[in-house]
Amino acid sequence: MFVKVTSDRSVVLEDRDNFRAFKLVVEAPREDIDAIRSTLQGTAELPDDDTAWISQDALRLRPEVAADTAWQQSFAAMIEKARPHGWIDDARQAIKAHVEWVG
Repeated sequence: MFVKVTSDRSVVLEDRDNFRAFKLVVEAPREDIDAIRSTLQGTAELPDDDTAWISQDALRLRPEVAADTAWQQSFAAMIEKARPHGWIDDARQAIKAHVEWVG
């Protein structure tokens, strides 16, 4: 699954049932990082242009998955599998993701 910031600055969840891959895709040049940080406020933090910390709650509460019990269970399992590898920040309640810039 991946969170995507589209060229019109919409934030969407794509490939949502793929729990084996996780990233942030940004349809903008790296130079637009400050604007992207603003767009992602409440969804993700970008400490640098290669790393994002995506809010677990922001994903869980997305309308397309909020009421999907199977998705929620699979998402929780993905988090538990990622935890031993340092991809989960419990203080932030966030998942670490690589940022792919495609703009």
